[in-house]
Order: sequence, then C-alpha cells, then structure tokens
Amino acid sequence: MSSPDFPKRLGEKIKAIRERRGLSPDEFASFVNAKDGDEILSYENDEGDMPISVLWAYVRVAGVPIENIWDDERDLWLGFRVN
Repeated sequence: MSSPDFPKRLGEKIKAIRERRGLSPDEFASFVNAKDGDEILSYENDEGDMPISVLWAYVRVAGVPIENIWDDERDLWLGFRVN
C-alpha cells in the first residue's frame, strides 16, 4: 500500500487563504503561528516543510474542511470535485 501523493496545489491554496484576508505575508504569519512573512512565502512557494500545527491554523482561518486544502481535486472554498 502506498501513501497518497503530496498535494501539488497546497501552496496555491494557502496563498489564496492569505490573500482572501487581504494580508501581507508578514501580517498573516501571526494568524498561523509562523515565524515571519518569509516562512509564509516558503510555504506558498512549496519550499519549506509546513508543520501540521500551521496547516491546522490555515484550516481554522479559512473555515473550510482540511480536505478542501489538502485534496488537489477539491475546490478550496466550495469543496466540489474539479473533475
């Protein structure tokens, strides 16, 4: 049994969450317990390992099920399958 692929759209979706709040990376960092804006940008650009606590903070800020963020086939806000 193999594990599922890492989501390819994660960076795009977490950036959309931040932008929907109208915040810069530095302003948004405290909302998700990130160190600073550079850390936020690394997550958005798929360059850093995101702790699960930060991912859960994004879930709380967005107010959507984690599946909408994690599953590449789901829309971030509505959750419908894209296929």
